[in-house]
Amino acid sequence: MGKILDLAEDLWVGRKDTFSHHPFGVPRGLELINEHNSQRTWFYRGFSNSVIRETNEGLIIVDPGADFDVEKKFKAVREVTSQKVNTVIFTHGHVDHIGIKPYLEECEDNNWPIPRIIAHEAILNRFDRYKLTNSWNAYINLRQFRGDKGEPAFTKDFCYPNLTYRDELAIQIGGVRVQLKHSRGETDDHTWVYFSDTNILCTGDLFIWGIPNAGNPQKVQRYAHEWALALLEMKKYNPQILCPGHGVPIISQERVNEALDNTALLLESLHTQTISLMNKGASLDTIIHTVKAPDELFKKPYLKPVYDEPEFIVRNIWRLYGGWYDGTPSNLKPAPEIVQANEITNLAGGAVKLADRALELMNAGELRMACHLAEWAWLSSPNNKYVSEITSKVFTTRAKKESSTMAIGIYLSAARKMGGDPDKEMPGRTIMQAQDLKNQSE
Repeated sequence: MGKILDLAEDLWVGRKDTFSHHPFGVPRGLELINEHNSQRTWFYRGFSNSVIRETNEGLIIVDPGADFDVEKKFKAVREVTSQKVNTVIFTHGHVDHIGIKPYLEECEDNNWPIPRIIAHEAILNRFDRYKLTNSWNAYINLRQFRGDKGEPAFTKDFCYPNLTYRDELAIQIGGVRVQLKHSRGETDDHTWVYFSDTNILCTGDLFIWGIPNAGNPQKVQRYAHEWALALLEMKKYNPQILCPGHGVPIISQERVNEALDNTALLLESLHTQTISLMNKGASLDTIIHTVKAPDELFKKPYLKPVYDEPEFIVRNIWRLYGGWYDGTPSNLKPAPEIVQANEITNLAGGAVKLADRALELMNAGELRMACHLAEWAWLSSPNNKYVSEITSKVFTTRAKKESSTMAIGIYLSAARKMGGDPDKEMPGRTIMQAQDLKNQSE
């Protein structure tokens, strides 16, 4: 086996874990995962993953890459096969999956026909929305992946598919049957792909070697219940190889079915608990501090809170069914945050006292409350150097204690906004910063 499949084994049996080997991290590269009737299938592990399948009529590529790494993936593919691209499948429209430029340039240079590009029909609206909110998405990704370090950037060029479908689509390419099925999950335009002759399942981001990204606090609606049903539908096919959207492959029918089943159980548990409390009239505050994922599922190597986490998923379930009102009357039409902060600071006897109390709570491990106090102190006195030092320290400490990419990025962004330099205490804590450091050392 190669380094990627070796890591897959180490993760499954517990010799390594996804906290140290993040699904978006290294090692990266191309490995052969199957050969059937002299037709090969490769798996490229990158920030996001790609699957490349040979056929008698050319290549099928599932998720060719992102703008920032598709050139590297393209070169790796061209080192192992010269087949022209017949079909490209986008599992969904997130920009780390839809980079295709070098393949289109290759077609133009060689006077080849443009490949068939397939995606679910909802991807069209997604691309239109990305154009409308381009700068907003750039700021979101800067916070999420770099903790607000650097300049915001987001893809502006989108290659729209030339074939879309609604519910499901079966295609034949060079004697290879490919089944595409739609399910709302991480996105509303998600496709999962099954190769029946090799029993290879390409889940896209419906499986990522972590708590499902069903709660992302900065992105649009996710669909936990439909996601769970899709995973159970995949299991009916008894796939023998699972190629995830991020992370490493899972090899063997038994392991694949277990991973699909347990991920569905986690999502369904959070969904059922949340709906049950909503039906009793509970507020969002009550629900997010009551609903818990089953402890036994957290023990699974592929269900660690390394990217998203259950608390965020619960909020997204609430948003889907309950709207934006959280059940707290003062939040319906609140006073501006700065007004609230000034009033609380005055009652506390000044921003310094509030910051000092935040520091005490931080040292006592009460980080949730410490963040509230720190934020109020800084909002009321953003130019006070002492207050900025304390408040940024509180949010840097909070980031250190978190495991999910979502939380880490937001808390580091807060610390940076408050005048701190969290990189001094925790270099490479965000996903992209860690990769930057890795690249510098190689």
